[in-house]
Amino acid sequence: MRFWNRFEKSHAVDWARLGRRRTKGDLLAFLKEEASRFTPDDLNLMMIHYDAKIKDLPTEYRSELARCARIQITDGYNRLMTRTLESIHAKMRISPARFAASAKRECTKGTAGDRLRSLKYLIAAYVIFIENEPPHPVGMPFPGGGMVEVFDGIYYCPVKDAWTDIDDALCSFCPAQQTPNLTKEERDTAAKEEKLTNYFYNYHG
Repeated sequence: MRFWNRFEKSHAVDWARLGRRRTKGDLLAFLKEEASRFTPDDLNLMMIHYDAKIKDLPTEYRSELARCARIQITDGYNRLMTRTLESIHAKMRISPARFAASAKRECTKGTAGDRLRSLKYLIAAYVIFIENEPPHPVGMPFPGGGMVEVFDGIYYCPVKDAWTDIDDALCSFCPAQQTPNLTKEERDTAAKEEKLTNYFYNYHG
């Protein structure tokens, strides 16, 4: 399937228009329209820039970051461009105005990086507002040993609270919760206990 159009590289995303989208269906149509203005070269260049940023990190950590970045960027773009929504989901209400204002601020700096930052924010808007997922994929590692996780349908991020106030971070829009100070085994035990409690108190069979 061909996604790509060959628009001029001076094209700027209309972030104000994104901010006016009120349903998932309208937003997805807008994101596809804007994302189709980018090319495979743009995705490759994003990965090249990312690889350059992490080149001095330890090999194992660097490899895992690169793997997650490909999921975030390349797979994220392909998911966006091939996604369809059932009518009931297309009508779901959303409020992307604050995200759009942040994207406009970060992607209209008048620098050479504006174009690729715009693509980053388009993909992030899809993941956050259409899929209700964190912009960083499950398994994304962070310094200190933590990573993005999903447990019983809830996403957790170890740096959510720490990065929420950083301007160019997406944490304030991310649906993930701050990872609690528990091991995975402790979370498993707590979840099992909660399910047992809910069963005994709420089951009316």
